[in-house]
Amino acid sequence: MNAEAHKEASARARQAREELNCCRLCPRECGVNRTAGEKGYCGLDATVRVFREMIYCGEEQELIPSHQVHFTGCNLRCEFCLVGEWNEEPRAAEKINYDDMAKRIARRRKEGAKTLNLLGGEPAVNLHGVLELLSRVDSKTRVVWNSNMYYNNVVDRLMTGLADVYLADLKCGDSRCAEALLGARDYVEVVKENILKAWQHSEVIVRHVVIPGHNECCLKPVLEWLAEKIPKVKLSLRTNYIPPAEAIRTPKRYLNEEEVKNALNLARSIGLRLIK
Repeated sequence: MNAEAHKEASARARQAREELNCCRLCPRECGVNRTAGEKGYCGLDATVRVFREMIYCGEEQELIPSHQVHFTGCNLRCEFCLVGEWNEEPRAAEKINYDDMAKRIARRRKEGAKTLNLLGGEPAVNLHGVLELLSRVDSKTRVVWNSNMYYNNVVDRLMTGLADVYLADLKCGDSRCAEALLGARDYVEVVKENILKAWQHSEVIVRHVVIPGHNECCLKPVLEWLAEKIPKVKLSLRTNYIPPAEAIRTPKRYLNEEEVKNALNLARSIGLRLIK
């Protein structure tokens, strides 16, 4: 975490909170007054809530052990989301106590956590809370911004210098798939732009979950775009897709061995930098 930016994190948190008066943090641009108790698409007012914090070893190897802090609320509706219940009822979790959470972060570092992993839901819709928390954390903490990257420019501006690593989802390669699977037709263009911005100032790991039956529409276009625009970026190709119990728009099956092999071979064949 950039020490200079860390010093002004409180001021950035105030700026982010002002954005909630007419919230346009993400491309939904709801325009609601969250500070007055109104809720946007993310289901949140101005109150910041955390539903889970723990040391986790299932992230990319270079990030683990990672201390995950899960914020509620999200601006996407991925049917295959593993924490979807906290997006549907984001205000069911407890309000964050910033001083207590800062102490937990320090304790987790002593327990062996290499990184502080900010995720959700989607951390961007809790930007003011994230910044307030970071203002209380040791500036030597290695911060991971674990995001769907579907946000407006103000988020990139206020997080620059505070996130050491952007663990950036690139879920789809086609706008029709993005609309069907995520509920956001403009997702692909927005996320590509934000990944390129992050690449200018921070370390970036792009994560793509391979979805059965979405090779030509999503996997291939994603890999080809990365190879063209940022060929040196680290790519985490996830082949652990879990079908939801009641799948409607998403595939109802797991990937088979051949699909996994083909996805990895494609990434290697075009020279991408695969990491585990």
